[in-house]
Amino acid sequence: MPVKGVYLASAGLGTVILYAGFKGKKWTDVTHGLLSGENPASIGQSNPIVTSPVAYQQGTYGYGGYAVGGGGTVSGRAIAEDALQYQGASYVWAGAPGSGAGHWDCSSFCNAVIGRDLGMAIPMYAAGKYHGQAHGPNTLIWLVWNGCSRVKTAAPGVLAIWQTHMGICVGGNKMISALNGQIGTKVTTIQEAAPGGEILTLKQLKASA
Repeated sequence: MPVKGVYLASAGLGTVILYAGFKGKKWTDVTHGLLSGENPASIGQSNPIVTSPVAYQQGTYGYGGYAVGGGGTVSGRAIAEDALQYQGASYVWAGAPGSGAGHWDCSSFCNAVIGRDLGMAIPMYAAGKYHGQAHGPNTLIWLVWNGCSRVKTAAPGVLAIWQTHMGICVGGNKMISALNGQIGTKVTTIQEAAPGGEILTLKQLKASA
C-alpha cells in the first residue's frame, strides 16, 4: 500500500475509534460492520440513519424542482447542479452507482456526482478513475480525506458530512442527499437531514475552491 494509502487507512481507523467511543460501541464491531457494508449507525441497534422527521423538497428524478442557491464557486455550483438532477432517485444501502441512478446510499451518491459524473478526485480515486463499479469511500473516509478543506459556510457544492450521513449543499441552508429506502434522494434543510447526536462537518473539495 502506498504511503498515502497507509496514512489514509490510519486516519480512517482513528476516526472509527473516535466514532465508536462517541456512540458507545466497540471499535472492532464498527470496523467489521464497515468492511461488511453494514450501516455503522445500525450496529447494536435497530434504528436506521436519519430518524428525525424530514420535510423534503418534492422532486422527480430527471426533472429537478429546486434551483441552486446563490454564492459558491463556479466548480461548487457545478457539483450542486449535477446533484440536483437526481431528485427523486431511490436509495440502496451500500449500492454501487455504476448500476444506475438511485443505486446508491448517501456516500456513494456523493461519489457518483463528484467522481463519476464530474470526473473529480475522490478519496482513494484519482481524477477520472472512479466509474461507479464499486461503492467507493464512505462518510468516515470522506471526513479524514485531505482533498477537502473545512469551511464555515454551506455554499453550493460544499459537502455536509456527519459520521453516518453526508450530502451536497445546494445553497439556502439546503442540501441534497440519499436519505434512506423510504425517502430516497431528496432536498432537505441541513438540519432535517442530520442524524441525531452527530457532529456536522462542512468540507469543500480543494479542486473546487
